[in-house]
Amino acid sequence: MSRPLIILVGLIYAYIAFEMAMRKSPQAIVYAGYAFSNVGLWLLAD
Repeated sequence: MSRPLIILVGLIYAYIAFEMAMRKSPQAIVYAGYAFSNVGLWLLAD
């Protein structure tokens, strides 16, 4: 995967986490975790 695509997907997950947090949904934690995991993927991408 290319780095820009990983960043894009991470930002989408972060936006969804924010939306879920505004609705006080526990799923916000899940999507925040997905967004954070993309940081690791970004570091591994060549």
